[in-house]
Amino acid sequence: MKIFSKLSNLITRFQFNDRWTCNACGKEIFEGYFCKDCNDKIVEIKENKCKHCGRLSISNVDYCDSCIEKNLSFDTARSVFLYKEPISYLIQNFKYNNLRYLGDYFSSKMIEIYNLENFTCDFITFVPMTDKRIRKREYNQAEILARKVAKGLNLEVKDIISKVRETEHQAKLSFKERTQNLKGAFKVKKADVLGKEVLLIDDVLTTGSTVETISSELKKKGAKKVIVLTLASVSKIKT
Repeated sequence: MKIFSKLSNLITRFQFNDRWTCNACGKEIFEGYFCKDCNDKIVEIKENKCKHCGRLSISNVDYCDSCIEKNLSFDTARSVFLYKEPISYLIQNFKYNNLRYLGDYFSSKMIEIYNLENFTCDFITFVPMTDKRIRKREYNQAEILARKVAKGLNLEVKDIISKVRETEHQAKLSFKERTQNLKGAFKVKKADVLGKEVLLIDDVLTTGSTVETISSELKKKGAKKVIVLTLASVSKIKT
């Protein structure tokens, strides 16, 4: 099955190569990653955003309705895109359908945000998966992003977080339910975060419960600062 999966990935990569076709809809293009129609649908989070969690907002606010009194362990978070099509489609394929080549485009956009925000950190880490989930999927999309971002920024990646137990699928859970679901699920494998500024990478920020839980563990181990960087985030703002 793994051979067929890899063959399918190669065929899809050829079909959706950014030199020939739009990576979202497959329409023929001659440059870039997307056709004009798909590119016009993409929402990058730039001006109006929550200063804390980085979600799209109607104006610049210190804390938005999605994060106020909730995501307090990490110091700040930023996302490149609003989680909607066609970006949501691409992330799903990157995450579940072995389209790992999309990591080049995604990581380049994350590097842009890191530099634009003038972030600094001592090292990069990422949201982990359990060993069982890794064996099933063969890769962790957050780790792929972290390593590509680190290479582009000439920073070190440290695999210091482990997910020690499987958790219930969180799609339909509230922030409170997700937080309870994740209790005790993550552990810091090494105690070398004391006094360090850490960049934590994941693909999508939904309620923020996952990065909040991990940030809390990092702070307990003495991390000075935790910055979260994700590809996309969910917002209550209608677009």
